[in-house]
Amino acid sequence: MTSQVMNQHGLLPNLLRNRVSSGELALTFPSGRSVRLSGKSGGRMAAMTVREWRALPRMVARGSVGFAEGYVNGEWDTPSLPDLLYFFAENLQPLGRLVNGFAPLRWIDRALHARNRNSINGSQKNIAFHYDLGNRFYEQWLDSSMSYSSGIFEPGDDLQTAQRRKLERLCRTAKVEGGHNVLEIGCGWGGLLEHLGERGIAAEGVSVSAEQVAFARERVRDYAGVDAAYRDYREVSGSYDRILSVEMFEAVGQEYWDTFAERVARLLKPDGMAGLQVITIDEQAFDAYRARPDFIQQYVFPGGMLPTVTHLRELFARHGLRVADLYRFGQDYATTLRMWRERFAANWQSICEEGFDERFFRMWNYYLAYCEAAFRVGRTDVVQLRLERI
Repeated sequence: MTSQVMNQHGLLPNLLRNRVSSGELALTFPSGRSVRLSGKSGGRMAAMTVREWRALPRMVARGSVGFAEGYVNGEWDTPSLPDLLYFFAENLQPLGRLVNGFAPLRWIDRALHARNRNSINGSQKNIAFHYDLGNRFYEQWLDSSMSYSSGIFEPGDDLQTAQRRKLERLCRTAKVEGGHNVLEIGCGWGGLLEHLGERGIAAEGVSVSAEQVAFARERVRDYAGVDAAYRDYREVSGSYDRILSVEMFEAVGQEYWDTFAERVARLLKPDGMAGLQVITIDEQAFDAYRARPDFIQQYVFPGGMLPTVTHLRELFARHGLRVADLYRFGQDYATTLRMWRERFAANWQSICEEGFDERFFRMWNYYLAYCEAAFRVGRTDVVQLRLERI
């Protein structure tokens, strides 16, 4: 065995040794040699097979981003990606430096992320990057309502039932009633607009995804007073009884948080209210997350930034709005993501006929499993909240 291979054998185990606090990892190298790393307390059992040696220096140099890139490139594999990512999520604190990568290289990731600022033109580009993959792509693994956000589950629910419950709860939270004029910021494929139209409520949805707007307009064309438009939220005028937004705030970008809050406050009537569904990040994790853009920000949602609940409260207070109601349901998002991932895998043969390759499959499989693990361990959460004037 050459000294180079011996060094490679020791590289990852040496970095992980004494940094695993819970669970167990079975690690197999390209040579066939295996090592087992265990924590002091019970936890998730996981396995990882390194297929190419170059995966190891990539992980060391670029941390969690390099780890993800290695999977996407087929340099390592695992019999259960959710279990492996859950194992690493449980051990995130002790792994520290390994997750963060080599400090002198972090500026590359920060520079790439900074290029994706969410100006009006930048938002159109960033949203198109993710959502304009084609409606057919999303139709094959979302539920029939085309809801690309967390459902709210009760025991025995299927995905579509949970998505309908999410919409019903958001409308109750915002106290939406007949006769209201509603604006939806980030209308997606029109699921919430359709929900409002079925109840005879006038609603206007805006989005900067051309694919979504075309789909939504066709979907709601038979509902009087309901429509969707290709428009940035910063270009909306008028006044509304209610403003609703489902998981759009995450794409605003921290630089524009105040712009978003100011616009909501300006568009609401004096007695108006807003109902938002927002993905949040753990208060203790935010500074590190902000300083080091992760895999999601670089490969899936360019320009995105998750707030903490404290950020949301302080942000809207600066613009005369208070959080009057807040409901957390992060474990439901983990369930939603698991169902999406399973449907995505089950329908892959049909999806790949749209022109997507194996690397694309691995990237999306990683994205869905990565997010699922983050919600399972509480690093991320999702909330529904009501905003009222102070």
